[in-house]
Amino acid sequence: MANIKNLQMWNDICADNRISISKSLFGLKTIVTYNKTQSKVSARTIQLSPSDGEHLKRFLERSKNDIENVIGNFHPKEVANGNYMLELALSEDGNYLALLLHQFTQLSYEPVTQMLTFEGNEAQTISKLF
Repeated sequence: MANIKNLQMWNDICADNRISISKSLFGLKTIVTYNKTQSKVSARTIQLSPSDGEHLKRFLERSKNDIENVIGNFHPKEVANGNYMLELALSEDGNYLALLLHQFTQLSYEPVTQMLTFEGNEAQTISKLF
């Protein structure tokens, strides 16, 4: 479980009007909530192999309308020290999902996609991949 404030997409998450951010425990703990269902949002990072990363990159670059058809039987596997890293922010009920894919270049992970957000059935379908 990654700290959501350490994600590169943190500023984009903060700017999303579907998300509320509150602090507790004297400002030491940040609670991120999906407004529509009042569900807490947690973060995770997954490192992927070059082949899974490329497949996921092509998948994320497609039209949102076509995503469910493209998924098929693609299930990326997490690897240690992968060439790609995926940042995920997922609500507990699975109705909100934010993704940002990075590739390791020049000794750091650089974003290769914009932050993508999904809600409802799309979010639940895509979150099953991970």
